[in-house]
Amino acid sequence: MMDMPIKFDTLAYAKKLEEAGLPQQQAEAQSLALRDALAESTVTPGDLVLLKTDVVARIEMLRSEVQAQIEKLRGDLQGQIAKLRDDLQAQIEKLRDDLQGQIEKLRDDLQGRIDALKAHMDARFNILYVLTGLSLLLHVVTLVKLFS
Repeated sequence: MMDMPIKFDTLAYAKKLEEAGLPQQQAEAQSLALRDALAESTVTPGDLVLLKTDVVARIEMLRSEVQAQIEKLRGDLQGQIAKLRDDLQAQIEKLRDDLQGQIEKLRDDLQGRIDALKAHMDARFNILYVLTGLSLLLHVVTLVKLFS
């Protein structure tokens, strides 16, 4: 007799079939066929333990795979972030150098304009000094002629 996870009395089942009008041989054959079908299709506690072990192992394997993929993705993202940070830093430095160059150029241009304006003003003041000196000399000569 097979070891079945559920109780099934084949003799009692066969007797019920006979009482229902089936011949004894057919009733016994059906009860044995049903017993075999139940024995093969019913899950035993041992089957459940094996299934649980298999499911737990698969879950652990998937967890490990997912964890590995997460770690790989984390590494990839950290690499990309570091590259972006370096690229941005390089662009900031280039922009800073460009701006510093433009500031120096403007400073030199302004200094040149200030120097040119200063030279122009000095030339005009020199003319004023000469004209003031001539005017003073003419006044002195006029005063000398008047009082002499």
